[in-house]
Amino acid sequence: MKRYVLSILLMSMFAYPVVFAQEPGPQDVEHQMSLHKMQLELKNHEAELGFQQEMRQLELEKQRIELEQQRRMPEHLGQRTHGHKPGLGLFFLGCFVVHILAAVWIYKDIRARECGSGIWIAIALLAGLCGALVYAVVRLGDSGKKRSE
Repeated sequence: MKRYVLSILLMSMFAYPVVFAQEPGPQDVEHQMSLHKMQLELKNHEAELGFQQEMRQLELEKQRIELEQQRRMPEHLGQRTHGHKPGLGLFFLGCFVVHILAAVWIYKDIRARECGSGIWIAIALLAGLCGALVYAVVRLGDSGKKRSE
């Protein structure tokens, strides 16, 4: 029995310093607190990076959708598939009408004066207002010769 008491006494003597040696001191607590704080900061940083990556992916998806809509838009507009402006067709139509009107004016003037040739009508159809202006200048020169005769 003495042996048992003596062995318990010896064990308690060795166990006491071991137990107190494992208790954290003030420096250990501060170290653990700083480690815990660093871990929290690391988790926050990882969460923020994940958030930023999600935002970039959403922005890229938004841009992709906008590009698809821009590609599909001309299909819905019919004639505007090649990037033509609608005013350009009206401009060409107006030029065509001016050419025709200049040719009609020259034709009527040739008939009324009973002089001139049909080449002026072709020139007016090709050159438009410029051809009509040249005809008018030539006609002024012709009318001066007739008056002197």
